[in-house]
Amino acid sequence: MNDLVALQSISKELAQSRLHAHRNPADVLFVILVGESLGLNAATALMNIYNVNGMPAMKADLKLALAKRHPEYAGCEIDANTERCIVKMKRRNENGTEESIISTFTIEDAKRAGLFPKKDNWRMYPQRMLKARAISYAVNDLFPDIVFGMLSSEEAQDIDRHTEKTIATEYKIIESEAETTDRPDAETTDQPNRTNDEFAELMAATQGVMQKLVDNKIDGFDNEVRRHSSIQKHLGCSMIAECTNFHDLYEYHNHLALALRGANAQPTIKERQAMLIDRMTKFATGEELEEWLPKIQSATRHAALDEVEEWLDKNKTSIEGDSK
Repeated sequence: MNDLVALQSISKELAQSRLHAHRNPADVLFVILVGESLGLNAATALMNIYNVNGMPAMKADLKLALAKRHPEYAGCEIDANTERCIVKMKRRNENGTEESIISTFTIEDAKRAGLFPKKDNWRMYPQRMLKARAISYAVNDLFPDIVFGMLSSEEAQDIDRHTEKTIATEYKIIESEAETTDRPDAETTDQPNRTNDEFAELMAATQGVMQKLVDNKIDGFDNEVRRHSSIQKHLGCSMIAECTNFHDLYEYHNHLALALRGANAQPTIKERQAMLIDRMTKFATGEELEEWLPKIQSATRHAALDEVEEWLDKNKTSIEGDSK
C-alpha cells in the first residue's frame, strides 16, 4: 500500500471500526505505515500497535513474534512467576557465530521503579507484566534491527505523563461539521471533556471500580478470563490501561459502576455463600451436602448460587420434614 491518497481513504474508514483502539484517521494511517515497515498487514498492526502516553508502542507478544520470524532467531526460553521472569534468547548470525542474552525483571525491580503495587496492572497481573518487561528488554537488546527501540505497550503505560515532559505535547484534531456528524459514535451534546488530566482520572476511576468488583468477587470479575473477556468486548484491548478512546472508556466505566451498584443492593458472593452453607448444613443429608457444598464454596457468580438457592427453596419442605 504505497498510494497515500488511497491510504488516507482507507484510514478514514478503518477509524470507524471498534475492533481496534484507534479512532483518529491520522493515527490509523501512522500505525499502518509502521506496520508496513515491520512487515505486518494493516489488521495486525492496528490490533497490536498503540498510542500510549503519546508514543507508538507494541505488545510484548508482538515483539517476540517478530523476533521468532527473524532468520537469525535461534530460540528462547521463558521462566516466569509472580516474583520474577527470566528470558534466555539466542541469535545465530550469518557468519555462524551465536549471540545470547539473559533478560531478567523481578518484582523488586518493579517496586524500585514505583510500578508495584502502585499501578493497577502490576497489582492485578504481576506475572504477565514481569514477562512483558523481560521479553521486551531481550528483543530490544538482541534484535534492535527489528523494533528500533520501540517500547512495548506495557512499558509505555508505566510512564507517568505528568513527569515525562518530552511526551507532554498537546494536539487537537479539528474535523469539519460534516465529518463529525457522519461518525456513528459522534456525540453532539454533553460530550465529556477529553483533557489529559480528566482522561487520567477516568482511567483511574475505571480501574478502581474493576478492583472493587475483583476484591468482592462480583459477577465473576475475580476470574482473569472473565475480566479479559469483558475488557476485550467493551474496549477492544486486553487491559483497561491499553484503552486510548475517551468515549469507550467512559461507557465502560458506567457499565462497571452499574454492576457494582447492582451488587451493593444485594448480598455479596461471600455473604450468600455463608448463608447458603448455613441453610444446607441444617437441613440437607450427607449425600446432598457432598453434592451441593462444593458448588457453594467454588461459586464466583451469583448465577451459580441462584441454582443452589432454587434447589433449597424447592426442597425446603421435604428437607425440613425429614429432619424432624
